[in-house]
Amino acid sequence: MKIIKSSFFSPRKCEYGNFEIIPDAGWEFSQTFIDYESKLLIVSLSIKDETKWENHGYNGTIIPTKQYKVDLETLHILEFEDWKHYFNYNKIEIISEDGKYKLITQRVFKPENNNDSIIEELYDNISGNLISSSRSIAFNEDKNENLLESKYRSERELEDRIRIYNAKPNLAEFYKIQINQLKDQDVIIYYYDAFDTFKLTFVNDEFVLSKGDIFPSKQEDWQSLQYDEIAVYYNIDEFWNDFIKEEKWYLKYNIHYGFDHKILVLAKHITEYLNELRREQKSSFKEYEKINEWQGSVWSDEYKKKEVKQWCANCSEPVSYYGRYPKYICQECASKDAHDKDGNILEFSNLGISGGFKATTKNKDGKVIKENDTEQFCDCIIDGKLFFAQEARFGGIVIQIKE
Repeated sequence: MKIIKSSFFSPRKCEYGNFEIIPDAGWEFSQTFIDYESKLLIVSLSIKDETKWENHGYNGTIIPTKQYKVDLETLHILEFEDWKHYFNYNKIEIISEDGKYKLITQRVFKPENNNDSIIEELYDNISGNLISSSRSIAFNEDKNENLLESKYRSERELEDRIRIYNAKPNLAEFYKIQINQLKDQDVIIYYYDAFDTFKLTFVNDEFVLSKGDIFPSKQEDWQSLQYDEIAVYYNIDEFWNDFIKEEKWYLKYNIHYGFDHKILVLAKHITEYLNELRREQKSSFKEYEKINEWQGSVWSDEYKKKEVKQWCANCSEPVSYYGRYPKYICQECASKDAHDKDGNILEFSNLGISGGFKATTKNKDGKVIKENDTEQFCDCIIDGKLFFAQEARFGGIVIQIKE
């Protein structure tokens, strides 16, 4: 790379001053910025020739890069012996004001890539245990957040989330709020089956159920539906008790989202019913598709999410709700030994940052006898029960009981 200064006869200009930066032949600019700490100009180049790129499959592609440091006053390209005077390379120890944490940080030069890194270690200052460590790029456009600052920020954010969550109502409280907000002629829910359409309307402090014709396939025909009153309820409980007399109502009925309705009034009733279904764990994966639709219809950030419940498909202990994985097992059960039908040990892992799933089969001595990264699922036996493992949507491994 070279820098050409501006002159009277050959004016040059870039966003950083009166000069022009010429990249090395076969290279192109990938990033330029002013380093926050030193105010040096940092120029990063990447190679154009794609044959020199390193394809690591699931771990992505590595493109060769190099970086230059430029003194904006002299326009000299600096080597380490020049730029080291801008920084402190000594090991620094910081104790937090409350005495809880100790941060050890050091800037180091990496001759293999002609660059600097920041090495950090954060310790519990009472027990001496390592909390976290990192190695990061030293040159940055913005101020670096060190591990101690990150720790306190995370603690503040957690406190804020807990405070906001605790202020939310539970389902019983949320139900009262929704009922009190109802206005005359508000429609609580539109729903339909294979033959009829229905709507529940709040009228004169009562709840009127009306029935219409078969649900039209064309959206322009929705408004033309005619409804006839078929029942009146004094409260939502009366309607709900009548509604759930239909066996597996969640499979028979569909929610119609084409009109504005106040379905959150039913959040308590729908969720409590579906919670019991999930606790019983008798539904099929196909049935859970409809169950999830109904749960999703009353999903809201306005009430405590822990009101929506799910249980481990192996030990039946409570777990976090994940509608996408209705029959998953808890972390404790997932950490148990998994075997194939022949008694071999099975281990599951992800394949890099781009995703992927690998099942490794080992014999009883721990010797690897097979690795499979082409299948999306792998059957396994845990506690004598048949499960299947797969890659979770956002990384990690999820194990569910097999039907």
